[in-house]
Amino acid sequence: MPLSEGSAGPVLPILAIAAAIFALVGLLPMAGGLPAIASPAVVSADAIWFTANLVGPLLLLAAGVRLLLPGPSQLVYVGFYIAALVAIGEMRLWLTGFHRLALGWLVMAACVGLLLLILQRFWIWALVGGIWSSLLLGFWAYGGILSYTSASTPEFPILLCIQIVGCPLAFIIGGLYLRLR
Repeated sequence: MPLSEGSAGPVLPILAIAAAIFALVGLLPMAGGLPAIASPAVVSADAIWFTANLVGPLLLLAAGVRLLLPGPSQLVYVGFYIAALVAIGEMRLWLTGFHRLALGWLVMAACVGLLLLILQRFWIWALVGGIWSSLLLGFWAYGGILSYTSASTPEFPILLCIQIVGCPLAFIIGGLYLRLR
């Protein structure tokens, strides 16, 4: 059965949103860690770091939300999605004192919007976002496992659990969108 914007039912979009939230929770500390400790804010480095770490979950989130809101045209949807992404991200950065990273976040949001417009189909957003998120979560989870096993007094972090669960979850959701397209 082909998947269309009005025929998905609530299960698949909710699963995509849940996978995106898992991926965002698992990747946000990584995405914010390096730019936050960088001494002079270098916009291009911040934007590249945010983009590399967060575009996958944000594409997956956009696909899930798009299936829940099939009404507006794609251009209107992408515009509102990016505006909400900019507003939430910028507000969070300014309120926590990381205002030097705000321009990097804005560039990352523009990259997400451009990718959404280039990829055009919501199932492609989910597929690319799921694979991207899965690869990054797997990479960071592998690093976390290595550091956990090599520590003299290891403390098992909850972030590692989220990354380990989020990695296959994002991949499976992306694959489901491909299968049902």
